[in-house]
Amino acid sequence: MSAHQSIRPVAHLADALVGTLINYSSVIPFPLAGFGNTSLSLAITTTDKGLAGIDYVHDLPAQDPADKLAKEVVRQLECYFEDPQWHFDLPLDLAGTPFQHRLWRALSKVPAGTTDTYGQLASRLSSGAQAVGQACRRNPVPVVVPCHRIVSLQGMGGYAGEVDGEKMAIKRALLAHEGYSGD
Repeated sequence: MSAHQSIRPVAHLADALVGTLINYSSVIPFPLAGFGNTSLSLAITTTDKGLAGIDYVHDLPAQDPADKLAKEVVRQLECYFEDPQWHFDLPLDLAGTPFQHRLWRALSKVPAGTTDTYGQLASRLSSGAQAVGQACRRNPVPVVVPCHRIVSLQGMGGYAGEVDGEKMAIKRALLAHEGYSGD
């Protein structure tokens, strides 16, 4: 087996990548409550410039980091899952529009255990709530760039383009891990 496993992502945040082959740099189990007995994993993609993607995938065995950066990403994810107040400090290599990059930087400033609404974030970015939601949906590195901390005025909102099902369970698990007690 090569240093990178090639598989098709089954639950990626960026719709454009669905159905394409991805060479993952590492794969680790998703350790939060409610997912420990399932096959849900985090599949990590790095480039020579930085962390480029984290996909939620099923039925993929753990894979040791293929390079130094992947090893550091895994280490920092493990630190976060041990301590939800952990602050990620990783080089990022994210494909996106200038607006998406602005939004992703703003997301990184929302503290663990708290949330902002799509509207609050839109106001800070002089944008609309729908544009914020769409950019959150396209976040290529969930957990590291915490789009799960953005909610709607009426409740949890969505996660990765869904408003129920497994992705919403992931959002709730991440928020619970951080001590958030809202909806």
